[in-house]
Amino acid sequence: MTRNVLSDRCNVALVGTYSSGKTTLLESMLSVTGAITRKGSVDEGNTLGDSTPEARARAMTVELNAASTQYGGISFTFVDCPGSVELQQETNHALMGVDAAIVVCEADPNKVLTLSPLLQFLDTWKIPHLVWVNKLDRANGTFAEVLAALREVSSRPVIPQQYPIRQNQDLVGFIDLVTEQAFHYHP
Repeated sequence: MTRNVLSDRCNVALVGTYSSGKTTLLESMLSVTGAITRKGSVDEGNTLGDSTPEARARAMTVELNAASTQYGGISFTFVDCPGSVELQQETNHALMGVDAAIVVCEADPNKVLTLSPLLQFLDTWKIPHLVWVNKLDRANGTFAEVLAALREVSSRPVIPQQYPIRQNQDLVGFIDLVTEQAFHYHP
């Protein structure tokens, strides 16, 4: 049995607010899948996504950036979208041409409200999406508080697939709620 050609390709937008970590997530995914040999850093100005002089000077995405990789027999093209409010229309245009979106959300319940227009846009246009809670190692609240805040601004159910494991203030692993297994990070 052969796979449908359309299912072998997936275009995914990385969206979220300014400084939520979209470009860093893109670099991590490209590194893990072997598309790049060295993960870049926004602070160092050497990311694949933000390669223009303006983006590097501002240390932020100022235009759409696309990067492709393969994983599990599927070809993924990720579109790293600007998070600045001034560039939201460019992000909205990109969302109309993708198969799905990853909404990158900082682990700060006070910043979740700013995702409301984006989540509403995704729901209005019926664009499949998941929320990636980022920067858990620097969280300004508990994971439960972030989930509660997301539930307040989302018209769809917010159901975590993973739950972080903390020891004191350190993030030491996660629980996969689907497989009911705990995983600990190696130091």
